[in-house]
Amino acid sequence: MSTSRGPITCHVLDSSRGMPGKNIQVRLEVREYSDNFNEEQTETWKVIGQTYTNDDGRCQNLVPSDYKITLNNNSNTIFRITFYTSKYFNELGQKSFYPYVQVIFEIADPNQHYHVPLLISPFSYTTYRGS
Repeated sequence: MSTSRGPITCHVLDSSRGMPGKNIQVRLEVREYSDNFNEEQTETWKVIGQTYTNDDGRCQNLVPSDYKITLNNNSNTIFRITFYTSKYFNELGQKSFYPYVQVIFEIADPNQHYHVPLLISPFSYTTYRGS
């Protein structure tokens, strides 16, 4: 497993326990548009990568090495990260109000690094753009 950092990374911290969110399934998708016969754009999501958080709650390589982040028609590209939190809390013997958490964000510069931390508890979550 490579330890190098990819262009999009994430980190899950369980704020109710003060511990990393280990072994949480994480999926990264990119928003795509297609024109239908009514000349309207329909939105679809394409899976780019999927992995699990490590023992430190981190995903360093969400974007496969053969995937190139580009801008859509000279505008920002929109991504979605889904954190599947239900199984994590079930394994801790806790009920969670959120079966999963989705974070949608824009990338304006494909040459920058984007880090998405998620602080979770069974009944709340917080996210922000990290470094």
